[in-house]
Amino acid sequence: MKNKISIIVISFLGILLFSCSNSSESKPEENNTTITFPKELLELNQRIKDDSKNSDLYHKRAQYFVQQKDFQSALDDMLSALNLDSTKAPYYLTLADIYFAGNKTGTAKIALERAVKLNDKNQDAVLKLAELYLYVKQHDKSIEYINKVLRLDESNPKAYFMKGMNYKELKDTLKAISSMQTAVEQDKTYYNAYMQLGILCAAQKNKLAPEYFKNAIRLDSKSVEAWYGLGKYYQDVQDFKNAIETYNSLLKFDNNKNAKYNLGVIYFLNVKDYKNAIQYYSDAINVDPKYVEAYYARGVCYETMKYKAKAIADYKACLAINANFELAQISLSKLEK
Repeated sequence: MKNKISIIVISFLGILLFSCSNSSESKPEENNTTITFPKELLELNQRIKDDSKNSDLYHKRAQYFVQQKDFQSALDDMLSALNLDSTKAPYYLTLADIYFAGNKTGTAKIALERAVKLNDKNQDAVLKLAELYLYVKQHDKSIEYINKVLRLDESNPKAYFMKGMNYKELKDTLKAISSMQTAVEQDKTYYNAYMQLGILCAAQKNKLAPEYFKNAIRLDSKSVEAWYGLGKYYQDVQDFKNAIETYNSLLKFDNNKNAKYNLGVIYFLNVKDYKNAIQYYSDAINVDPKYVEAYYARGVCYETMKYKAKAIADYKACLAINANFELAQISLSKLEK
């Protein structure tokens, strides 16, 4: 068995190519600087040195390297772990994570199928196969594997979340919401499920959307996506007071260009406060000097205020970034007649 798995792992190495072209550049310069390694890594290195035949130690260090996004080192350690013991399903899960990170979905699939063959009740392995099939848009196959997990554990929140993601991609919003709701019923701390519920409900202008975004914020008070999603919901349902408050709450901890742009839109179109609108558009441009929509919107604002020269300057700036921006072309042509 050991010899057989060595051949399999070596073939994996041949399939997954990690770039080493810059390895010479990454070496530290020859000076007096001392390289300091993290304590966790030093401890793992020492334990492996003391017990070099312990496959679990190589696996644990590989998991550490995966967390650090050092996938080549992780792959090297997984080769060592599998050469020592090829019978442990969790090893193939880590191997699949490495291949997936390298966008080698076919090789990741082989590793996951091996894990499931070793232990067909390993829910993590089956769910990762489901996730892989979701990634490659094979939704029927993904749902098939999810249902296998739910037959093993009908309260698995991740399984319901994954099913919801499949239904979302299949444009079956009702089933997607239902699955996500079941996920948060099973795990009331499931941040990603609350976010998806907020997004799905906001798209329908469903009044439940704010509560889902607020639950996500309760779990992560500085979630940019949750605060922005909440503000955008309020904006879309024309609750401009709450939209302004929410976007400003976001701006207290994140210099978010889109929140600034949206505040400009609200102050221009809805509040009719052109001075504040221009300020927010300008703030958005300061964050992103190539924010083409902000230049155009500020130009419109200047044009409305009869500041012809400033409007022309903004339309030209817009077209300098995107020469095909049709609205700016039309507006500039009209002003230059």
